[in-house]
Amino acid sequence: MEQIVQLNSGAKLSPHFTLGEFTRSGSHPEVYNIPSHEAIANMMRLCTWLEELRARYNAPIRINSGYRSPQLNRAIGGAPNSNHLTGCAVDIRVENMEQLLRYAVILLDYVDESHQVFDELLIERNHYGAIWLHFAVRPAGNRRKVRLIQT
Repeated sequence: MEQIVQLNSGAKLSPHFTLGEFTRSGSHPEVYNIPSHEAIANMMRLCTWLEELRARYNAPIRINSGYRSPQLNRAIGGAPNSNHLTGCAVDIRVENMEQLLRYAVILLDYVDESHQVFDELLIERNHYGAIWLHFAVRPAGNRRKVRLIQT
C-alpha cells in the first residue's frame, strides 16, 4: 500500500518533539492519523514531561507510538479506550530494562518534585520480548496508575 503523507509533520510540539514523531506509524503508514486541535494540545502537555525526561536523562527520547486515530488504533489492536486516542499517551522506545527503569524513576521523581499528576506509567512487554515505557497524562482525572503489563 502507498504511504499517506501526513501534513505538518515537522510542526514542533515542544523544543525537541514534533507532530510527526507523535503521528507516525511504522506498521500502518497507509492509515490516516491526523489529530484534532484538542489532541495536539494534549500532546503538547505530554511533551513538557518528555522534555523534563530528556533533560534529566541527557539524551534524546525516541517515540514508538503517540497519537492514534480510531482507525489506526483498531488496525494495531489498541485498547478501545486508549489514552493514545486523545493524544494523552506515548510509548517510549528503550534499549533495555535498565534504561526503561531509569526513565520510570526520573518521571516518578519529577512527579514528587513538581507535585503534578500523571495517568499511567506502564512497563510493557509483548510476546516477542520487546519492552517499552507507556506514559500518559490527561487534562483531568489522572489516576497515577503504575503497572507491569505483559501483552
